[in-house]
Amino acid sequence: MTEQRYHVTGMTCGSCACKLRSELGGVLGVNSVHVDIDTGAVTVTGEAFDGSKVCAAIKEAGFEVAAVL
Repeated sequence: MTEQRYHVTGMTCGSCACKLRSELGGVLGVNSVHVDIDTGAVTVTGEAFDGSKVCAAIKEAGFEVAAVL
């Protein structure tokens, strides 16, 4: 199991978190997504997911990846 954290900007509410979880859930290999709106931390857990595809999905959802932690 792999876990990767991202610092994401632009999230302001529960709807943002829901949109992000939905978009990231569609990335091959992603099993779970935890979003902390207050800190901007997004934790992705799964098996052999592609980090560049996770970043692309975050951008597709309308947010920016400020850092991979």
